[in-house]
Amino acid sequence: MKSGAYSKIGKLKIWEIVKLTRTLPFSKIRAHSPTPKLVLIGSFGAGNVGDELILAGFLQKIRKELPKAKVVVLAGNPKLVRRFHGVDALPMLPTGLRSFWKMNWWRSLQKIRTADAIIFPGGGLFSDEESWQAVFLWGLHILVARYFWKPVYLLGQSVGPFEKKWTRKFTRFCLAKTEWIGVRDAASEAELTRSGIPARKIRSGRDTALWLIARLPKMREVKKRGVLKVLVSVRDFPKIEPRFWHELARALDLLTEKKHARIFFAEFGAGDRTVWQKVRRRTKNSATWKTLALPESAEEILRAVKKFDLVIGMRLHSLIAAQLTGVPAVGLNYSRKIGEFTDKALSIKNFKKEQLLKSLS
Repeated sequence: MKSGAYSKIGKLKIWEIVKLTRTLPFSKIRAHSPTPKLVLIGSFGAGNVGDELILAGFLQKIRKELPKAKVVVLAGNPKLVRRFHGVDALPMLPTGLRSFWKMNWWRSLQKIRTADAIIFPGGGLFSDEESWQAVFLWGLHILVARYFWKPVYLLGQSVGPFEKKWTRKFTRFCLAKTEWIGVRDAASEAELTRSGIPARKIRSGRDTALWLIARLPKMREVKKRGVLKVLVSVRDFPKIEPRFWHELARALDLLTEKKHARIFFAEFGAGDRTVWQKVRRRTKNSATWKTLALPESAEEILRAVKKFDLVIGMRLHSLIAAQLTGVPAVGLNYSRKIGEFTDKALSIKNFKKEQLLKSLS
């Protein structure tokens, strides 16, 4: 279900939208132990706001459904996870000699060995659009968990696209060993079906960051008068043509001139600031543009986003944060997951500066 159908889902509770609560492993885990040991694995503590929203949403659900659960998170930066989420965190398993010889992963292996369930709370983990190493990293954790005969559950996943045959085959090999896979878009479900994953293992759902609130707010209209406060999220990505950054800068100039927009940039992911500077160098109004420092907690991030009149986002979770707060949003579709999330997305291919303004009318 895309955000174009927002009016149909705005009055429903998140569990009704996601359709996962009845099939989540909570009851099975609870029956196994009154104080289950859960290991959560994902790209957490790595400077990506979206991943932190995913983890925050899932932890909120866990604390409600399994209040006595003992949770540990395997993360890229355990210190940040402990600080942001107040939960025990350890390093991920090593995939290279340098990380192997640190030997700080031994406790992580022991946590997997003694866990009642291994859960990947969400994200676009299995795709080689940016790097094949990520596919290998997450697959390794699944295989180690299954070596110890631990049930593995995936939630809120985007699967694919794949550019290499071996990454698709490796993903299929690993995911076939899981209990089930919750996907957040139809394209991922189709990818799993084509790969031969049994239908009984696939669950259609949504991003787990949507669990942060119990009810979606009513979507606001784009302001027609007065100053328009605009939050912009950009990111780097392979194969983006330099022409796009020029057109985006001119589009934001038009927005400033025609809509009296005040432009703010927010760094939703590591490296976004460098890309933003690339955009600023191409604009006439950069002197008036400002940078918003996003807070650390999910609640404060949503409170900050709610103050804006419009979100223009390349980062998926800038758009999800907008939906969670009822702020109108326009996606910049650089990857399949953006178009899968919202109907109101502009393709970065052949992007023209006039398109952004037209999308608001």
